[in-house]
Amino acid sequence: MYQRLVQLNALALGVLTLLGCSGSGAASTGFMVGKNLARKDSHLKILLDGQAGKQSTLKKAATGHSRFEIKEPASTHPKLQFEIERPDQFGRITMVSLQIHQKFEADYSHQAEFTVLAKDTNNPQAQMKPGVEYDLGSPGPEFKVVNLRNEEVKGVELVPGMKYMLVLTVKADKSETAQIYFQAQ
Repeated sequence: MYQRLVQLNALALGVLTLLGCSGSGAASTGFMVGKNLARKDSHLKILLDGQAGKQSTLKKAATGHSRFEIKEPASTHPKLQFEIERPDQFGRITMVSLQIHQKFEADYSHQAEFTVLAKDTNNPQAQMKPGVEYDLGSPGPEFKVVNLRNEEVKGVELVPGMKYMLVLTVKADKSETAQIYFQAQ
């Protein structure tokens, strides 16, 4: 990663110099590119049907932000797994939930198509665990799946070809929420 950062900085400096930017301006831009790439956007790694959400390195270098996306379409009954890169930084996890929002016009609906959480939300031991794969199409009796109309359903069933945003929230001493964008097959 560090070597890639150095290469991108060198490339940015070279391009800016060729375009006639001053040395200090190029150095300043190179520093910002490096700073953007070095910043960690999430300590959660989310896998959907075995595919990890990835960021565009080029977009993150240029703008400071790039959303996490899953390139290949996910199934209509996806399987979810998440990892916590530094669990000691999170502390005590008391709740894990996820919401799936459908694309609506130029954005994503503010209402979740599906919400998945433990039936016993007050029991930290009943929550989704890192490193475990969950079949969202049928997560089992210890989990509750609620649809857009707030009706409890058996599991997640996505519309083929539709674009979605999955929002995973880990409530802990240091909580974190991550968003992954994907499309259903």
